[in-house]
Amino acid sequence: MVFLPIAFGIISLYLMLKGSEWVTDSSVHIAKKLSTSNIAVGLILVSTLLSLPELFVAVSSVLNGHAAIGIGVILGSVIVNLGLIVGISALIRPLRVPRIMVTRDAVFMVVITIVVAAVALDDFALTRTDGFVFLLLFVPYFVNVYEQERALTAKQKIVETRKITKSLQLFGKTGFGELVVSDGLKIFLLGVALLLAGAELFTRAMLGVGEFFKLSDIAVGLTLGAIGTSLPNLASAIQAAKRGYEELAVSETIGSNIFTLLITLGAISLAAPQRIDVVTAVVTTPAILLLSFLLLYFMMRGRIGRTAGAIFLAVYLAATIIQLALAGA
Repeated sequence: MVFLPIAFGIISLYLMLKGSEWVTDSSVHIAKKLSTSNIAVGLILVSTLLSLPELFVAVSSVLNGHAAIGIGVILGSVIVNLGLIVGISALIRPLRVPRIMVTRDAVFMVVITIVVAAVALDDFALTRTDGFVFLLLFVPYFVNVYEQERALTAKQKIVETRKITKSLQLFGKTGFGELVVSDGLKIFLLGVALLLAGAELFTRAMLGVGEFFKLSDIAVGLTLGAIGTSLPNLASAIQAAKRGYEELAVSETIGSNIFTLLITLGAISLAAPQRIDVVTAVVTTPAILLLSFLLLYFMMRGRIGRTAGAIFLAVYLAATIIQLALAGA
């Protein structure tokens, strides 16, 4: 009976959405207290918090003996971020991209995407050594952010700090029933608890749905898992675009992808070696590379318009359909 897993899935998605919202809401006061010399810390904080759903669900999948779902969630969420979220955001409102986002974030994202793809496709496996290397690669990203920050003027630093705060305020928001934080620590701990509970329940719901429809683990992770864990990102991107903070949709996507590819993928690979299946090798990885290069191209032009948004969305839909067709059984 598929009704129960679907019901659990809906409940778990709500728990993860509210958990993500509460965790980030409780962290807003941290961003507000950041001096303009701590922008690097704020940016890494945002990247970390935005990627918690993917991290928790991927780890839960591995612990439940379904590592392929974890791999699918990680790589699928990257495609969702690039294709679905950027695509929909650009269709709502053309996205302006400041130059610093290109030199500080986009170039690094493309480089680490190439590195991860090359390592994964070398022998169709990710070893503990690979996982350790991925984790280490996050260090130069932090250094790059810090060095770029030092070159900013005082006015630019103030603007960047405000963007960090706004990213945290909008994350996971649907536009209804926004939380007023009175006790930051309690709300943060409650948010983490909701995320953990939601991730475990979501993993079990995915297993139930996959078993009922006879879907492979990788197909479940690439579709249901990726979309489910990316809902907070999608909600915040839509709200950002509607409210005129359209560039946040791009910055959140890049930061989340960097964290997901290096920290989340690195962590589960370090915990246990991971196999890369044929579908991931021939469809998912090329799609991630294509979307990453497209994003860099349009960002270098300073604007991601509605036509570009339609292209991102088309690539996402094509990749998803092909993945389901090849990995459905």
